[in-house]
Amino acid sequence: MLRARVPTVRSLRDRLGLRGRVILTFALGAALLSLVLSTAVFAISNEYLVGQRERSAERQTASHADFIRSVLYASDSAPDEVLQAVDLPVDTTMFLDRDGTWSASDPHADAAVIPQELRASDPEAGNSTMYVTIAGHPFIGTRMVLNDAGDILYELSPVAELKSTLRILRITLISSALVTTAAGAAMGFWASRRVLRPLHELAGAAARISGGDLDTRLARSQDRDLDTITTSFNAMVDSLQRRIDHERRFFGDVSHELRTPLTTLVTSVSVLERQRPDLPARSVRALDLISAELDHTRRLLDDLLALARSEAGLHPGDLEPVSVETLLSHTLTRSKRSADLLSVTADDRVAARKLSLERALVNLMDNADRHGGGLVAVSVRRDGGFVAIDVDDAGPGVAPEDRERIFERFTTGRPARRTAGGSGTGLGLALVAETVAAHGGTVTCGERPGGGARFTLRLPRLQT
Repeated sequence: MLRARVPTVRSLRDRLGLRGRVILTFALGAALLSLVLSTAVFAISNEYLVGQRERSAERQTASHADFIRSVLYASDSAPDEVLQAVDLPVDTTMFLDRDGTWSASDPHADAAVIPQELRASDPEAGNSTMYVTIAGHPFIGTRMVLNDAGDILYELSPVAELKSTLRILRITLISSALVTTAAGAAMGFWASRRVLRPLHELAGAAARISGGDLDTRLARSQDRDLDTITTSFNAMVDSLQRRIDHERRFFGDVSHELRTPLTTLVTSVSVLERQRPDLPARSVRALDLISAELDHTRRLLDDLLALARSEAGLHPGDLEPVSVETLLSHTLTRSKRSADLLSVTADDRVAARKLSLERALVNLMDNADRHGGGLVAVSVRRDGGFVAIDVDDAGPGVAPEDRERIFERFTTGRPARRTAGGSGTGLGLALVAETVAAHGGTVTCGERPGGGARFTLRLPRLQT
């Protein structure tokens, strides 16, 4: 049973979260403290009030006993007349036991109502006062010996007002406990906000950094404990930025340094191409292989340089209003693709760097032709405050587990998708994602209705 309960408690704790646990801790603490204090206050008040009422009943009965002695034993008056002559409080009844003969202050009263615990079972028993219940009603019962002959006076005083007072006290204490518990929960909510505020700031800074804003830093705190966290976080971000900058410079330097020998190789191959008719068949096949690899390497270097410039924030051109339909029509024409592939539901304008965005769109179209069985459609639609551009292909699609990974550098699709044709550099989609992010948009990969892959660019549309 214990093993079965542990996961339940743990899952409840996880669902509550840190804020919920802080609030619950404060509320339970306030409830426990209220319970202890309320119980103690009620017990002390009950004991004090009942004790006060019992002492008052004793004094009252002693006063009545003195009156009865002075009248009953000094005259020939009947006991009933003497008892009825006593000025008793409302609903108070007296009984007199004289050698087994009972008399009462109320002619209709029956001595049988006197509880056995109040009656004198021992002839030597003395005076006694106790809290008793008769017919469901509370009374203070007092037994007092009148003389040496053993005459005993019993007085039953109602304490309904005492019970009502204790009930009101109980309700007041319970209400106070509930209010205190609610106040504890409110205090826990306030404390949790104070405690979690630095964590929210930390999470916000981490989100901005993951979004590419590497200049984000946390402000120094006057709290020594928090200052340690902020200092460590800022140091971590500084180290991360240095490593990223180093990586960017490395890619840029390598790409730039490789362009010179690549240019030499391309020139040499061009010279060999002019001598192709004079070359033997094996040399021609080798020349074709070298040309293909040089073309692949050139495209790889171009993508590396473009990606390094984009990550460094060195974007060619300035942002300017551009018609999405015009941009796509121009891109299809320049890339020697049919304009019939384009369908526009709503033509909007976006703030774009035309050259960068056109290159990103060409990369998506090349990806569709090279890996997706061919480009089948490019459509434009409005998606809230964004313009959505869908690029569809006729290939086998992209597995759900790969739809985010393919936008990473040097990542290519699974073999089923790569066999559609040609080998890529593994940088085209990474460059697309970087370019779209620089325009304040997003790019995602999904499934095209009817089969194939659909790449969707969402760019903020300009309000007209």
